[in-house]
Amino acid sequence: MVMTRMTTRKSVFAAAAAAAAVVAAAAVVVPTRAQGPARPDLAAQARAAIAQHSGTIIVRGLSEPVEVLRDTWGVPHIYAKSTEDLFFAQGFVVAQDRMWQLEMWRRNGEGRLAEVLGPQYVTRDKFARLLAFRGNWDDEFKKYHPEGKNIFKAFAEGINAAIQKAIDEKKVPIEFQTLGFQPQPVWTAQTVLTRMPGWTLSRNASSEVTRALEIKALGIAKAQDLKPTLPAKKLAVPPGLDLNDISPAILDVTRGANDLQWTLKSSQSASTALDQIKSDLGSNNWVVDATKSTTGRPILANDPHREVVNPALRYVVHLNAPGWNALGATEPGLPGISIGHNDRIAWGFTILGMDQQDLYVEETDAQNPDRYRSNGRWEDMAVERQLIAVQGSATPQEFAAKFTRHGPVLYEDTVRHRAFALRSVGAEPGGAGYLGSLNIMQANNWQEFKAGMPKAWFIPSHSLVYADVGGHIGYLGVAQTPVRKNWDGLLPVPGAEGKYEWDGFVPYDQLPQSLDTPKHFYNSSNNDVVPKIVPGYTLPLGYEYNAPYRYDRVAEVLSQNRKFSIEDMES
Repeated sequence: MVMTRMTTRKSVFAAAAAAAAVVAAAAVVVPTRAQGPARPDLAAQARAAIAQHSGTIIVRGLSEPVEVLRDTWGVPHIYAKSTEDLFFAQGFVVAQDRMWQLEMWRRNGEGRLAEVLGPQYVTRDKFARLLAFRGNWDDEFKKYHPEGKNIFKAFAEGINAAIQKAIDEKKVPIEFQTLGFQPQPVWTAQTVLTRMPGWTLSRNASSEVTRALEIKALGIAKAQDLKPTLPAKKLAVPPGLDLNDISPAILDVTRGANDLQWTLKSSQSASTALDQIKSDLGSNNWVVDATKSTTGRPILANDPHREVVNPALRYVVHLNAPGWNALGATEPGLPGISIGHNDRIAWGFTILGMDQQDLYVEETDAQNPDRYRSNGRWEDMAVERQLIAVQGSATPQEFAAKFTRHGPVLYEDTVRHRAFALRSVGAEPGGAGYLGSLNIMQANNWQEFKAGMPKAWFIPSHSLVYADVGGHIGYLGVAQTPVRKNWDGLLPVPGAEGKYEWDGFVPYDQLPQSLDTPKHFYNSSNNDVVPKIVPGYTLPLGYEYNAPYRYDRVAEVLSQNRKFSIEDMES
């Protein structure tokens, strides 16, 4: 690597200082303290820490100069001469804008929150470490893109360069100044591939426990009546499962795993992980072809319903280098874009709801809880001894991460001699959420778009709508979807006898797809959309879809005998 320059220019970006001050106020919940000396001018501190957005920056790590243009909304348009420089620059720029968010994203994924936020985050750190990828890293890198390792490495090095520059210049964002710790330039290619974001939107294990507790309390008929599945499926307790083994404590380790509002005080709530499950998040997407468009070309719209927070979950960026020209939104800690378009195709997604997790009830040895029964004999769990640093404590907490053949152990019942292990698509190579898009960012048409999907569009499951400059529109329902030959995945299953094992995954060419529908539009809203788009489709993909009212309303409007403008799509 050599020292070279990154030229940055800005357009209208006068709101940056005010925005930075808002970020500082909204990013962390600080407990009320007794009134003391006058508080510093936070707005002035925030302004002083704003990164350089114009002029020339000399940075180690680029092979050739890179140009970054920021538009009226502050969106960076990055122009590089190589793939590595492009993603290095993306990492650098996003760290300039979202350094605090990136630091907490990394700590959340690596299980290092307690180190800076205190003991109330120890349990969450344990969960993150249980989810961490433990497979072959070469296989993992290649899943997302043929140049995956170089892309992730460059992105991480760009983040580190921006962090180091801020430290050297004593211009770290105000959140760090307020809390009294520094960001760490320790990102690697592996850092990017955390499994925590995928857990957030793939929680079938949670609903399995909830459903088992409801059947235990109400009986199977009443539970079915009060909470039917979508599509309808008659509930049945898997043979061998004792509902008395199921308790709310099974998912205690997952408590707060979806909460990105960091706090410095212990929660006063006595709620369980089950109480915190939210089912009201939803998204909409749709695409119309030229016959329904005032532009004479397809129009695609995507409306991911995510919480309005500051800093935002999404980060909009334009990436341009030889072989790359794409603009859209990603999560700040992920290279590339997840939703958007290049100069030939566009795509958008909503969560579909395929079942990608199973909870296994393992029988443990009363004489040795680190052994479990597997196919008629006792097997040793894999045990990793780890240390968790805790803010305010000189002594780290020891943590024993345990694993059966099915996956990480989330909970152990030492009285009933049971352990509860999670099998998840996230443990497979390619199981990091939202990074499958790297394989389609360079696609030129429907065939290339489809061909990129099986490589790593694994988790979470998505309903994708598609459009291209040739006038085609399409739909794909995609995810790595386990094949369950003798059970439905709606309840936990016994793990001892091997009766409930995944039989591979549904081949991608058997997942739902459609091109150029005679209806002239596609739409989805987290509902069971597949039978509406691919009539006669019979493969069971899941039973926990959202109600169809949003889908029905969008379909009602798009079915009108009229053409739609871009303004119509925005309204």
